[in-house]
Amino acid sequence: MQPKKKINYNKEALQGIEIDDMEYVKHFKLNPSLAYTPQLNDAILNRVFKQNVDGFRQRGDKPNVAKTKAGRLRSDAKASIEALLAARNLT
Repeated sequence: MQPKKKINYNKEALQGIEIDDMEYVKHFKLNPSLAYTPQLNDAILNRVFKQNVDGFRQRGDKPNVAKTKAGRLRSDAKASIEALLAARNLT
């Protein structure tokens, strides 16, 4: 019996680019148990959201404006990932 093939759920892998989920786990310092699960993307999106809020704040945006801008970026990225998951029947 062959071992079950691990499915990479990161956005690039869903687009056909050969990149392993563990690379994202290491880059974003995430819990390794998130690799090969759909929850990886939520963890990445949340980490990037926080980075974006900080970036917008450093550029002078007020906290609520920074969160709104970062939230829009996160929502757009999440919708894109959900479409990729659906296209690959992974939802």
